[in-house]
Amino acid sequence: MTQHITNKEDNWQQYQWLEDELAGLIGPVRFSAEINLRLERITYLLGLLGQPHEQFQSVHVGGTSGKGSTAVMIANILTAEGYRVGLHTSPHLQLLNERHQINGRMISTSRLVALWQQMKPAIAEMRRDFAFGAPSYFEAQFALTCLWFAAEKVDVAVVEVGLGGLLDATNVLPAAVAVLTNVGLDHTEILGDTVEKIAQDKSGIFKPKQIVVSGCTQPTVQAIVAEKCTAVDATLWQHGREFALPVPIANSNQYRFSLPDGSSVTAQLGLPGAFQAQNGAVALAAVTAVGQKIGLSVSPAAQKTGLQTARLAGRVEQVQSNPTVILDGAHNPDKVRAAANVLATRRTAEGKLITVLAIKAGKAATEMLTAVVELSDALIVTRFLEKGLWRAMPPEELALEAQRLAPDLPVTIELDPLAAVQQALTLAGDAPENLVWVTGSLYLVGDVRALWHEPRELLWELEE
Repeated sequence: MTQHITNKEDNWQQYQWLEDELAGLIGPVRFSAEINLRLERITYLLGLLGQPHEQFQSVHVGGTSGKGSTAVMIANILTAEGYRVGLHTSPHLQLLNERHQINGRMISTSRLVALWQQMKPAIAEMRRDFAFGAPSYFEAQFALTCLWFAAEKVDVAVVEVGLGGLLDATNVLPAAVAVLTNVGLDHTEILGDTVEKIAQDKSGIFKPKQIVVSGCTQPTVQAIVAEKCTAVDATLWQHGREFALPVPIANSNQYRFSLPDGSSVTAQLGLPGAFQAQNGAVALAAVTAVGQKIGLSVSPAAQKTGLQTARLAGRVEQVQSNPTVILDGAHNPDKVRAAANVLATRRTAEGKLITVLAIKAGKAATEMLTAVVELSDALIVTRFLEKGLWRAMPPEELALEAQRLAPDLPVTIELDPLAAVQQALTLAGDAPENLVWVTGSLYLVGDVRALWHEPRELLWELEE
């Protein structure tokens, strides 16, 4: 299938072929902790591929909320200094390519296909000879990243944990620095029903001699993190102790950040929302740790530029005006509340907020809906398109719960997510004071973002 691509249609067909190939790794049981959360397969696969994950330095970023934003900020700061920086994030919004980036640019589809072809003999061998069988969808994606970063000789890779920590496929990385942004209730059916249980799992990424940068604020979680660092002989830098809380600068959009080495920097955040200031503080501490552990020093100018120019699609992302449309893939109660706080500052007294919502099955829907219905003037519940491992919660169930929480709120069911957004745009009209908020799932945001950023066009730009 690997070939020189000369037009958009061939490029799109090549991408769809790769998407189908990777989807073929999803078994009859779409997700099971016993099947998906284990390290034997990824360890075996990377061994067959020549241990590419050991051929570059890495920063490992975990947490419940903010890990994607923090990973992007870390990578962006290091890129601003001139280093060759890999970034692996998940899930993707629109394109597989998003998971694999170097210096802010996604991998081309033709290169990704070539790496997949390189990997396929190892997968065939695993199917034939290995007791645990072929790798999972996520494991293959991570292995592709490792192959690419090793081949491109990145100075450092910033890798976001997929799910949990201890048994996540990314936990085979011999990372010099580990980051834990925070811990909240998410994936409770897999990781545990208390923040303490979840903290135990997420702190499983800590390894001997690392610097661990923690943004956790709950005292019980801080105690678990400290205990784990002591147990594995890692050095802990705790937010609010080794590095200070960010201080907002009056009458500006800037914050003063104090770093673990005693220095400070004043910078503006490119990612919207006051909650990003804490992520920025954690990112700067992580970059300081990279300097100490890996030897990649970063100037104050690069710190400022990296924070100010960081962008992350689908996170409080404005895609149009008149009416304003905000895409935010908030997929747990903490994230929905944080996004709602941003929306509350954006709306005016005369403006209306129309929300389009889909939630993945198994999420804490009532808690998420509580924050949504308090802010919304109208709610359109929908679903995201069937994809990968996950399914959407039935919109009918969401509508019933929304009406129970807010009996007077107009609630509409629209099964087609693109039609749901079009309906919201019609309700909002062209009034600049009105807002459309698309939220509840990154998968929903990925589906509807195509209205403003067409996937075929995005892919073709990567080939040029």
